Order: sequence, then structure tokens, then C-alpha cells
Amino acid sequence: MTKIAWVTDSMAYFKKEEADAIGVNVVPIQILLGDTAYNEDTITVERLFRALDADKKLVAKTSQPIFGEFVGTYERLKEEGYDCAIAVHCTNGLSSTVQSSASAAEAASFPVHIIDSHTAFENQQEFIRYGMELEAQGKTVEEITAALTNLSKRTHFYMIVGNMETMRRGGRVSSGDLFLANLLNIKPIITTDEAGKIVPFKKARSLKKAYIEMIKQIENIMRQKTFYKNRIYVATTLAPDMAADLRSSVAAKFPELTILEGTFGPAIGTHAGAETVGLFWLND
Repeated sequence: MTKIAWVTDSMAYFKKEEADAIGVNVVPIQILLGDTAYNEDTITVERLFRALDADKKLVAKTSQPIFGEFVGTYERLKEEGYDCAIAVHCTNGLSSTVQSSASAAEAASFPVHIIDSHTAFENQQEFIRYGMELEAQGKTVEEITAALTNLSKRTHFYMIVGNMETMRRGGRVSSGDLFLANLLNIKPIITTDEAGKIVPFKKARSLKKAYIEMIKQIENIMRQKTFYKNRIYVATTLAPDMAADLRSSVAAKFPELTILEGTFGPAIGTHAGAETVGLFWLND
């Protein structure tokens, strides 16, 4: 029987206890805060935004995991007797982690089946759990990777950008766009396209209207498809009240769904700022 190792990156936001318990190897994304680099698992969102608040000229960015950490992970797994690994990574639309992982596997001379999940967060965790379920059922590596690749076509993610100042600092929006958004109380909603790239979805004139737009999208998709394990995630970056309001809105409209809570980590904070809230799920 093939001995499979499981690998992912920190954009999955596994709790360390769970990752250790189920045997997932997590390679951290890099957070660049000015001239200083941090592994994502060594800096909290609170610390990130304290630093940004203290220095208005400071810019935060993300970078792929350190190449050497990937190589070291794959060399260790080979030494531990694994025949291969299945590596599930955050969408290539957010990070070049997929390419780095593939190059590291080649450098380590270790067979790795790499999956671009086209998503991140708890959605990315679901890929790992689903793949492990298939492994426990005795499915081959080829069958597991085919199923996970198919799952990458059934991901959904919608996020309200709550604070565009961080995006302005990173050059993702202009000062004029920021001024207009603040003046008109515009709440941009972003999503992912079929390739997993972050793209604009809609602009709402208030939080309440933004919630309505997101719920409409759930309705549209539910007319055609069912939700994986009948559940949906609500997550936030430093906006618990927003998350609670969105959760209440979803629960009132879709009582049949199980709503789970998540937290966006520093990598999302560097892109979308604080006070963000999002919905994400997988379809069957």
C-alpha cells in the first residue's frame, strides 16, 4: 500500500493541534512587514495591524514559503519512508506557492502530487480532510488527486473588504479610489474566478446591502447545486460584530445550513486590511 504524506501551506489556517493530530505538514507563507520577514504562523493579525497603525508608511506584503523549507519538508518525508506526498495549496491567484512546491519536490527528488485548490482558508482544510477520507477508503493516489482536482472547480468565496487603507498602501487601490469609497460608504465585495484569481464582484453602498448581495449569491448557487456536507463558513479579520451580523443573516435565510466560524490570518490582512468578513464553501 502506498504511504502518502499530506502537505499544505499556512493559508489553510489549520490549528497546530489539529494539523499534528491528523498528520498534516504545514509550510508557512511569508509575511513581509517593511524590511522584516515573518513566517505567517509566528505573527498574529493583531500584531500586524498594531505595527501598521503605528507607522502609516509601513507596507505589508505576502510572499511564497521559503524554498528551503519546502525542500527540507520533502527531504524529511522521503527519509521517513513516505512513497509520495499530496500537497494541497492555496489558490495560485493569491500566491505562487504551487510553483514553489513543485520546484522543491523536484529539488528533493521526491514524488509530490500538487493540487491548486483555487481557494484557501477552511475550504483548503476541507480538501485535506476529504483526501484523507478517500485514502482511508483505499483509493489510489491517482484517484485521490483526480477527486481533489475536481473539487477545486467547486469552490466559492466572497469577502467584504472593510478597510481599504491597507490595500492603498500595497498599491492595490489608488488614493482617489479610497477617498471615493469612504465618501460614499462603498463596501467592495471580492470573489475568485474559475482560475482562483481574486476579482471584483460588486460594490455595495452599505454593509447591510453587501450582506444582501452575498446572500443573493448563495440563493443563486443553491438553485443549481448542493453544499458540501451542507455547511458554509463565515470568517473575519478583527471584525467579530460584522461576522456575527453576517452569520445571523445567513442563518435566518438558510436554516438548513450548518454555519461554521473561521478567522482570516495575517496573509489576508496584508491584502484586504482589518474589518473584513467573508463567506466561503464547497459544492458537492
